[in-house]
Amino acid sequence: MTRARWTLLAAVLVLALVATVDILVLRPQQPAAPSAGPSSTTTASPEPTSPPPWESTRLPGYDPDPGPFTLTPLEDATGDGITVSLALEPDAPRFGRTVGLSFDATELANPMWDSPESNLTLTLAELDRPVLRFGGNGVDRRMWWTSADEPAPGWADVTVTPEDLERVANVAEDVDAEVTLVLDLGHDDPARAADMAAHAQLAFGDRLLAVSIGNEPNGFFHENQPQLAVRTDLWGPGPYQDSLRGYSDALQEDVPGISVAGPGAYDATWWRAFAESGIPDQRALSMHWYPLWDCDGQEDSIANPTVEDLTAPAIRDQARKIVGQGVEVADEHNLPLWMEETGPTSCPGTTDVSRTHAQALWTVDYSLTIAELGVERIAFHSTLQACDGGAPMSPLCATGPYQNPGQIVEGQGSFLALMLLSQIPDGQVLTPTVSGGGTVMAHGVLGDDGSLSLLIVDLRNPVTADPLPVRLCGPSGMPKEEPETWRVRYASRLAGTDLSDSRSTLGASADVSSELRSLQLGSQDPITVTTSPGTVTALELIPEESASTGSGPSPD
Repeated sequence: MTRARWTLLAAVLVLALVATVDILVLRPQQPAAPSAGPSSTTTASPEPTSPPPWESTRLPGYDPDPGPFTLTPLEDATGDGITVSLALEPDAPRFGRTVGLSFDATELANPMWDSPESNLTLTLAELDRPVLRFGGNGVDRRMWWTSADEPAPGWADVTVTPEDLERVANVAEDVDAEVTLVLDLGHDDPARAADMAAHAQLAFGDRLLAVSIGNEPNGFFHENQPQLAVRTDLWGPGPYQDSLRGYSDALQEDVPGISVAGPGAYDATWWRAFAESGIPDQRALSMHWYPLWDCDGQEDSIANPTVEDLTAPAIRDQARKIVGQGVEVADEHNLPLWMEETGPTSCPGTTDVSRTHAQALWTVDYSLTIAELGVERIAFHSTLQACDGGAPMSPLCATGPYQNPGQIVEGQGSFLALMLLSQIPDGQVLTPTVSGGGTVMAHGVLGDDGSLSLLIVDLRNPVTADPLPVRLCGPSGMPKEEPETWRVRYASRLAGTDLSDSRSTLGASADVSSELRSLQLGSQDPITVTTSPGTVTALELIPEESASTGSGPSPD
C-alpha cells in the first residue's frame, strides 16, 4: 500500500474515532426511566450500516485479496509456444511516475476535487503517483480564468479561479501526483494566461512540471471542423510561433523561469514549430495521439474503431512508427517526449471499442510499447462526467445520472489496466524481442530494487483461443552489479471473458504458488510459464539471494 493510501485511510479512521469520542463525551446522560417491574424483553442490537460512498473506491472487477496466484498448467497449454528475450540497453528509458490521466481544463472547476463527499482522491491514489494533466479542447474555447472575480464572457461555459487550483493541488499532494496545465491560447490573452500560470505555480509548487500554451494549435482552424475554429485560415506554424513568443514574454514577466511544454499536437510540423520557436525554459516536446482515428474508414483500414483493429499487432507497429517520429524530433532538440493526451480513438460518441476488455488490454500494451521508445509521461484522456451518457472512453466516470453526475466516481476496465501498470516498481525499461505473430507480446522493467517485472499481454480472444507456453529468457546486457538470477515471487492478472465484454477483472499483486516460486530465471536459465488469451499476466521476480532468505519487496 502506498504512502498516500495509508494517509487517506488513517484520516478516515481518525475522523471515525473523533466522532465516537464526541458522542461519548458530549451526549448528556439520560435519567433512567421508572421501572414497572421485571421485564423479559431484551435490547435489540443495532443494524450494521454501510460506510458512506465517499469513504471507499468503486472498482468493479477488482479483487484486493485474490489468494495465491496460479497459472494454467503447462500440460494444458496446447497452443504454439513463443519465446521472449529482453535486453537492457545502455540508454534504457526510465519507468515510474509514467502513467495517469488527462482532463479537460474545464474539470478544474469540478466540485469533486478535495471534496469531503467525493471518493475521487481515494480512487486516484490507486494509481500510485499518477500523471495529471489539464487541457483538452475546452481550455481554448469554453474555460474562463479569473483571479479577480470578473464576470465571465458569453462564450465561457466554466469559470476557473485560484480556489479551484488550490483544491486540485490538495488532491495532487494527497496522491503524490505531478501536474501539467494548458493555458488558453484560443482567446489571445497572454496576460490572463500568465496570471493563471502564476497562481498555478503558487498552488502546485514543485508538483507543477510545466505549462503549455494552447491545446492542439494545429486544430485552431480546419475547414472540415468549423465548430472548433478559434483562428482564421491565415493560421499556421508561423503565426503560432509568434503567439508563443508573446505568451512567453508574459510568462517571463509574471513567473520567470516557469517550464513550458508543447505543442500538444499530432503533427511533426507543429512539433518543430514549438521546439524551434526560440522561447526559453522549454521542458518537453508534447504530442497527442489516438490510433483509431478512421471513424468511417474502409474495411482494409488499420485504424477503424473496432475491437479487431484495437487488438491487432499492426496497431503496435503503428505506435512504434508514429510515436517514434515524435521521439526523434524530441531527441533532435534535446527534449524528452510526453504523450500528454491519448486514448484508443478520437471518434465521437460510443464505438465498438468503448469500455471493452480490449481497451484494457490495449492500455497496458500501448503504455509499455511507447515507454520502450522513451516516452516519459503518458496521460489517458478522461472525464468526470456521468458513466451513463458521458465520454465512453474515459477510464473514470461519475455514477450519477447524466444531468446530475454527483461526486462518486467509478473506475472502468482501462482504469484497472492503469492500476496494474502502477504495480511495476520504478526502474529501467527493457527492450523485448518476442517470437510469433504479435498477438502475444511481452514487456519488462528492471527495478531499482533489483526486481524484474515481466508482463505478458495476450491479445487473443478467450472465446476462440487456448492457453500457450511462453519461454522467458533472462535479460541480456546486465551490468555486473545487477542480480544474475531471480525467482517468481508475486503476480497479478488482468482478465476478461471476451474482448468485446464490458467487464475486466484484476487481482491485487499476490504471492505465487509454490510451483511458480520454484522457477529460477537466469541469463543461461530460461523458464517456461503459460499465458491465457485475453489476459495480461504480470510477474514480479526478485533476486535469488532475496528469495532464499524470504526478503525482498512486498506487493503493493
